[in-house]
Amino acid sequence: MRTIVEEQGYKEQIQALRVKWKRLDEALGEVATAICQIPDLFPQVPNSGDPGLRRLKLVGYEGVPPLSIFFSYTATEVRLHLAEIIDQE
Repeated sequence: MRTIVEEQGYKEQIQALRVKWKRLDEALGEVATAICQIPDLFPQVPNSGDPGLRRLKLVGYEGVPPLSIFFSYTATEVRLHLAEIIDQE
């Protein structure tokens, strides 16, 4: 199983968004198996310049704003690169 690694830029964005780490960890924990075992399940980010960049939408978790989390993966790791709030107009 792959290990999840939080990049510094990801950590800084989460702090800037004032997301509670504990709630985010709980929400990510619910999808961690899918991210680590079947990362191809999540869509590639078009026009990113990185064919391995994928996006996870984290929506519907109490205490966590709707987020897009951008990640890439190798045979041993899932690297969380960026997070941004999803505009729900």
